[in-house]
Amino acid sequence: MRNFTLIHTIVVLSHALTTMFLCPQAASQVAIDTTLTIKESVISASVRPRVVGTGSLLITAEMVNNTPALLGDPDLVKTLQLLPGIQAATEGLSGMIVRGGGADENLILLDGVEVYTQGHILGLFSPFQSEAVAEAIIHKGAFPARFGGRASSVLEIRSVNPFTSSGGEGLSGCLGIGPLSDKLHLQGMTSKRNISYSVSGRGMHTLLMDGALRAFKVPGNFHFHDLHAKVENKINDRNLLSISYFSGKDNLYYKEDGSKTDISWGSSMASVSWRKDWNGILSSDIILAYSGYSTGMWYKSTGAKHESLRTGLDDFLVKADFRLDTSQDHTLRLGAETIRHIFTPEADMLEGHKEKTIIRGLETSLYLEDEFKPTNWLTINSGLRTSLFNSGGGVRLTPEPRISATASPFKNIKTKLALSRVSQYLHQLSSPVAALPVDLIVPVTRRIRPAVSDQISLGLEYHAFQGLEISFEAYDKTSRNVLEYKDGVMFIDDFETWEDEVASGLGRSFGMEFLVRKTSGRTKGWIGYTLSKSDRRFPDGTISGGNWFPSRHDSRHNLSVVLNENIGNGWHAGATWTYSSGGAVTIPSDDGSMPQRGNCRLPPSHRLDLSANHHKKRRVGEAVWNIGVYNAYNRKNPNLVIFVQGDDDPGPGSLKTISFLPVIPSVSYTRVF
Repeated sequence: MRNFTLIHTIVVLSHALTTMFLCPQAASQVAIDTTLTIKESVISASVRPRVVGTGSLLITAEMVNNTPALLGDPDLVKTLQLLPGIQAATEGLSGMIVRGGGADENLILLDGVEVYTQGHILGLFSPFQSEAVAEAIIHKGAFPARFGGRASSVLEIRSVNPFTSSGGEGLSGCLGIGPLSDKLHLQGMTSKRNISYSVSGRGMHTLLMDGALRAFKVPGNFHFHDLHAKVENKINDRNLLSISYFSGKDNLYYKEDGSKTDISWGSSMASVSWRKDWNGILSSDIILAYSGYSTGMWYKSTGAKHESLRTGLDDFLVKADFRLDTSQDHTLRLGAETIRHIFTPEADMLEGHKEKTIIRGLETSLYLEDEFKPTNWLTINSGLRTSLFNSGGGVRLTPEPRISATASPFKNIKTKLALSRVSQYLHQLSSPVAALPVDLIVPVTRRIRPAVSDQISLGLEYHAFQGLEISFEAYDKTSRNVLEYKDGVMFIDDFETWEDEVASGLGRSFGMEFLVRKTSGRTKGWIGYTLSKSDRRFPDGTISGGNWFPSRHDSRHNLSVVLNENIGNGWHAGATWTYSSGGAVTIPSDDGSMPQRGNCRLPPSHRLDLSANHHKKRRVGEAVWNIGVYNAYNRKNPNLVIFVQGDDDPGPGSLKTISFLPVIPSVSYTRVF
């Protein structure tokens, strides 16, 4: 019951938080047979994604900054959600669902090191400040053999390179003031031009408003911060030493009826990398890094003992990559990676009693990748990655072959084909009764096998004329050893029995993605559409009797229309309209039993976002004003859907919907110097 009390408190907190800070629509108690709405979230954009490979797209910092965003704060992840094949895990939030895979199946790399990030304020904002990001590449399909560890996608985030982005020696940067948070970015080079630096920080106003909130008897407070720093030392023309650091953290406390709950969660990363050019043909990258994620919950009630629960994951990584450019048309890459995982899935710190669970795992990978251009119109990337995972005596070895080809047999036409196998040794167990970060990250064991995904994709790209591009891609993906809670299990009450509470099954996803974009002229933008289907089946019969059922993130239609207009005199206007079919939800039977999963299809979600930016040159730098309207016609898309069942209610319970993103106007100011 102690864990249930914490979970119940979290549900209450999520509602209180949205009420305090975002002026939500009234949360409503909905009968079980009432139609609900949930799903896709996408912020508007006026950007040009460039195709860099089969199932891959590149997003630059300029693209993200030109994306009208919630409260005027550019967001990399929400920009990505505008692209075909990518959708939000929950309406309005930052999580990504790529080609039907779960949110935990995405590998996020910051300068080559994984970041376990959950986003800020329940995922309203991604933790990556736009000024700190130079560009990002999302791989949706057959990502190259040098990447592994996740079953759906790889997001490469490359932080700014002060040597190329600084205007010269001295200091430059920007200061931004927004309705919810402030930000600061500084970068520069030393006088000798051999050392450069970049520091970006962002924080929420409410950190400084605690006293005022208490004076007005507000029962809680919420604040977040993130920090991203990078220093590079150009030792000589052939050696570059880099040190990177990232930290993002959220804090929430809430008081009600004599009880107090404090929750904090966040991720951090620190790395040292050495890049060396040996002879103009052979180069190498060596990385030593730490990456971690933790969640802490503290609950204290009048007359009761103090309770706390902590979960976390710490990674220690060594990675080496060697690149050999044998010719202009032939590149070989060989590398190895070793990660020491230390899981703390449950640390119960009841007053007077401390109990901690620690699980260790070792993940080692070797890969060989070959990119070859036999003719002017054909490029082939093939590779093999072999990964080994050892945890608690359970040893798993998985070979992962990859191959992709891009051909241009005719002028203005490209065809693409890719086949790949990827594996994943970490599983994220998410509670369906709360949206706050109470997820557990657990490893493969003797009983739990790694998730393995096989995918084939076929693409066609056509440049109709200069400035107009049309692309199409179809994919078919099959997965095995995917994990879900068994019927009747809402969360893990006792971690020692977690393997008994989950089921391992099969998954299948297939779809078609269309993208039409205009990349030149005063009016730019795109139309992106995805038709997809995602199902799961658990042959042991513990879920839905062993039958196929739609996955939690199955959404048939996803559409985004993006327009950006250069009005002139420093003004740019943007508009985005998004539409997403309702996802699948499970409604319990009248007797409280769990029927076929995904037995209810929720109504569609749609939204219009508008923005205007004005850039004015100053004697030093420029001033930028951003005016935006999120959800312009006030569509009441539920941002949270929670199943609620009282202790005294033997019936099927009900679904509680919370909409905390109504029409939201915003004004922000950024001073660039």
